[in-house]
Amino acid sequence: MDSRNSNLKPIVIFTAMMASLGALNSGFNTSALNIPGNNVRYCPDVPKGEQTYFPNSPFPQCIPMSDWIWGVTTGMFAVGGLVGALLAGPMAEKLGRRDSMVAINVSFFIGAILLSLATSSAQFAIGRIFVGIGSGFMTVVISMYIAETTPPKYRGTMGSLLQLFMTIGIFVIELIGLGTSSPVGWRIVVMLTIVPTIAQMFCLPLCPRSPRWLVSKGRIDEAREALLKLRNGDIEEEFADMVVALTKGGSNDKAKQSPPADSDSAAGFQNTTDAPAANAQPEMELSLNFFQIMRIPVLAKLSCKVMIIHAVSQLTGINAIMYYSTNIFENSFGDDARYATVGVGALNMLMTFVALALVDRLGRKMLLTISAAGMCIFGVVEMIGLLFNVGPLQVVCVLLFVASFAIGLGIIPFIYTAEVYPTYAVSGASSAALTVNWLCNFIIGLIFPTLQNACGPYVFLIFAGIAFCTVFFLIFFIPETKQKSIEDIGREVGWLCLGSDRLDSALAVIVWALRRAKI
Repeated sequence: MDSRNSNLKPIVIFTAMMASLGALNSGFNTSALNIPGNNVRYCPDVPKGEQTYFPNSPFPQCIPMSDWIWGVTTGMFAVGGLVGALLAGPMAEKLGRRDSMVAINVSFFIGAILLSLATSSAQFAIGRIFVGIGSGFMTVVISMYIAETTPPKYRGTMGSLLQLFMTIGIFVIELIGLGTSSPVGWRIVVMLTIVPTIAQMFCLPLCPRSPRWLVSKGRIDEAREALLKLRNGDIEEEFADMVVALTKGGSNDKAKQSPPADSDSAAGFQNTTDAPAANAQPEMELSLNFFQIMRIPVLAKLSCKVMIIHAVSQLTGINAIMYYSTNIFENSFGDDARYATVGVGALNMLMTFVALALVDRLGRKMLLTISAAGMCIFGVVEMIGLLFNVGPLQVVCVLLFVASFAIGLGIIPFIYTAEVYPTYAVSGASSAALTVNWLCNFIIGLIFPTLQNACGPYVFLIFAGIAFCTVFFLIFFIPETKQKSIEDIGREVGWLCLGSDRLDSALAVIVWALRRAKI
């Protein structure tokens, strides 16, 4: 049986889960301050703004911060995410997907130490930057690694583990936050990020490296060995496709039969019919950064579409509705609002399980469209509930809005980005796409309070309008990718069928620039 149609091996599941521990860590740090946030800012039994210390200790019980300073300090997480996303492409290309994830865990250690021992708002903000760097990096590389190690048939389901583990991390840390809302407790909560960090650093080296990355580096024998570990059945055809697609020349019969226009190589495909396959030496492709990718029209067009998907996943208002939900729950539940916050985390996790079950059945495009349409509808109804002060309607709309996000825009952009690019472009393109994601995350967090004060409940019309436009964008411009190999997706999108003349002319300037840089 062809390995691409065989059953899933346990090692593939283990590999995806160990990689997704980085997403669990990201979830921890995303919501670590949701419930114990007031304990970080306000010391017990004293007026707001005053600072007290633990007995016989240099550490304060709290770090007094104004609303503005607190917003900036917590927002540094998104700034760190931006930095991590920018670092992800070069590091994943140089060290490999697996080893770069192991290396970046250092940032979680540094962040945990700075946060748990913080004595000032500046130290706290720097700690948030470091855990943000790790989180931003992981959101890029996990998707790449899972997409390159999982058979096409299961790639959507396995790729969904990233968002699933992130929502599990959010839910677990909020549960822990219920029992750690104290001067000592918040320091424990921010330290818990080292638990998945240590687990991943020990377990991830047991997983195979990405076969595609190994082939792209000319390590053909290692790539074959890694693919054998990851697949049941006969790997010959899948491995041959991989080698042909990732090299400037092929060493198999299939390469001989393919015309130059059928290659996705970044430097063009050279016909090898004049040389015996046994003697052909594959010449490895270039790895392109984002600016080089944008010089190739087909990839530039694809990158614009992917970046729009990532942008709207934030600009449709998920962080805004979560921000507003605190006031909504306090109005409806009073002092029990924190339990409602945990309930939202549980719903988010549950709906991610639903998305995991549906992503390879209904497909990426369908789930994205349903998600955007739901966010549009419930955003409008949320505005109506706020205008007429209907508390139960507000609560229900928050829950349905979060559910709509979780089944599509919360999970699919990461899967889609990792599977629509050729290997020579995926690092640079993924890094750029996730940078846009984190940038929009930061922008919404920065401007939403101002928009809320200026527009009141009508602010949700802005998000609903963006979601409405997103529905039509998804229907008309985004191709379906479910259960297709990366090569098949390349044929449909257009980068696998680039004519050699077009490809060579687009890359001539890039190659010339790279050579000059080495002189």
